[in-house]
Amino acid sequence: MFSISLDWMCSPFLPDDPLLRLGGADPHRKEVFPQGLPDEYAFVTTFKFRKTSRREDWYLWQVFDKYGIPQVSIRLDGENKAVEYNAVGLTKDAVRAVFKNAEVDNLFDRNWHKIALSVEAKSVSLYLDCKHIQTLPIEDREDIDIQGKTVIGKRLYDSVPIDFDLQRMMIYCDSKHAELETCCDLPTGPVTQWRRKGSSVYPAGTHCFPH
Repeated sequence: MFSISLDWMCSPFLPDDPLLRLGGADPHRKEVFPQGLPDEYAFVTTFKFRKTSRREDWYLWQVFDKYGIPQVSIRLDGENKAVEYNAVGLTKDAVRAVFKNAEVDNLFDRNWHKIALSVEAKSVSLYLDCKHIQTLPIEDREDIDIQGKTVIGKRLYDSVPIDFDLQRMMIYCDSKHAELETCCDLPTGPVTQWRRKGSSVYPAGTHCFPH
């Protein structure tokens, strides 16, 4: 398991709590896969769009090799309301899985959402807010070269940083982890309510359970 940014797991969360806000500056870049990226894995992130980013076409996450060639990415297409997984193909330059339907449309508002992608040898599955949306086939992928850099939140056509709020972003070596995720870190998740009294936050409902 590799933590790219913030890992708050199931800690108390209120929508106005201070988080990591990206935009207006170059995001932090570093090597985050010291042991390499496995062929099958799960990508999980909790974030929300800002007013200026809902309709942008941008990469939520992208990995380059040392020559600057894209290896793998997750693209959010605000104009067409689609989530796209891209990777280097074994017999072609790139292979992709594009998720676009009415349920995916719900992602493109200004609320907090969780995206989980289960990447397996022959398929990619999308989970949105802990609900399975769709599983799509994908062609054979080449091994990913992670010797370059990892980028978070860059616009598609000019690499300008995108303005969005990020609570958590994780890569798990087990692709099944995507379906095991809970949504306790969402204000609309299975926790009934977290209440604030003075400077304290305390639970007023049930514990967090998977959907």
